[in-house]
Amino acid sequence: MVRILDKAAVQPRRRFNLANSFIIRRSPARSRLATITLRIPVNSQPNRVDLVATVGVRGVTGIAQILFRIFRDGREIFNTQQGIESAGSEQNYAVTFQAEDRNVIAGAHVYTVTAENLTANTRADVVGPISFSGLAVKTRT
Repeated sequence: MVRILDKAAVQPRRRFNLANSFIIRRSPARSRLATITLRIPVNSQPNRVDLVATVGVRGVTGIAQILFRIFRDGREIFNTQQGIESAGSEQNYAVTFQAEDRNVIAGAHVYTVTAENLTANTRADVVGPISFSGLAVKTRT
């Protein structure tokens, strides 16, 4: 049995839209995609925060390696990498990933999801949708 402590969700882009796309910045720069805030009450240990993100990405040139990261209060807690192909192959992707953050201390915490392109001479754009959600629960163990 778990008890819900807080939940948050944001959807900065609701659909695929080439006209409203933006370039994923080249590493070490990052493109901020979405931010949520979750509040953990006092005496809520043990707990976990379940985070889920979906990002619509389009390959423009080459095969870009996109590094997605999740930060809690500016500190990286999760990352994953996805190859994005361009013309002549698959071009549009809906990349979904989830992360778990355990035993978060009491207080308000800002979670941010970002993307960065690790591969020189390639380009990938965010074309939507973008969604990011979090659910904080008190657990038994």
